[in-house]
Amino acid sequence: MRELRKERGLKQNELADKINVSQQTISRIENGSNSLAADILVHLSKFFHVSADYILKLSDIRMTEEYRIEFRETIGRNIEFCRRFEKLGKKNQELICRLMEQLEEKSDNI
Repeated sequence: MRELRKERGLKQNELADKINVSQQTISRIENGSNSLAADILVHLSKFFHVSADYILKLSDIRMTEEYRIEFRETIGRNIEFCRRFEKLGKKNQELICRLMEQLEEKSDNI
């Protein structure tokens, strides 16, 4: 789990906040001094997009098949968006960027 956390550039307290546990819980799990509750395992698996078996060191396969499918679909949508974006003129591209920034700000405040 430490490796996954560091790959994301997260500190223990940041990961703890994201999955709603204490920093001490993350520390104990990483050091092996705390058993991993099922609900925390599920949160970690979903957050890192890896199988529970990978977190438990029962498998070397990181990505679940569900995440692979989701990842491919996301890549496809992003490629299509980029193609359409590139066809727009500079002013419309700037407008889209401003709109995206405004939408991000609103979603952060929700």
